[in-house]
Amino acid sequence: MMSPYGTPKEIARQITNDCIARRLRQINRMVTRLYDDALRPLGFTINQLNILATIVSRGPISPGQLGQMLGMEKSTISRTLDRMCKHGWIDIGPGKDKRSQSLKATPTGRQLLITAAPVWQALQANVLDSTAEHNGLLAVFGITAQDGDAASDGNGEDDFYGDDFAADFYGQ
Repeated sequence: MMSPYGTPKEIARQITNDCIARRLRQINRMVTRLYDDALRPLGFTINQLNILATIVSRGPISPGQLGQMLGMEKSTISRTLDRMCKHGWIDIGPGKDKRSQSLKATPTGRQLLITAAPVWQALQANVLDSTAEHNGLLAVFGITAQDGDAASDGNGEDDFYGDDFAADFYGQ
């Protein structure tokens, strides 16, 4: 059966060669691997670092709010928070009501964030620098850093953390 888009083999080739979603997943895996490799000597991953940083910057925060901000599934958040709690990086305490929880960073978690900062800063610069070893990973894909590497709403808060971002992400 012929399609206006070509034969199944032609369609498959186009998808495997041109699919933006596939390429973005590849970029995501590549960047995650770079960050995870750099953070491994400190004993954690970029996912854990982002969770810890969000808890420190926005805490105390509920696991649901954290998941919305980071675009993570409940099961992934729950599993990762349990590990981080066992390491002593965060505390999971009671929330505003009996059914909710509240997350906050421990002194150990805050110290880990301080320890990770130079590793993260160096890698961040490496990924963004077109003369760096990774040949400006983001530049290769035509992505440029914003001024200060974060969009700001003028009052010191990143747009990423705004309620509008989470609502847009979850289609609310």
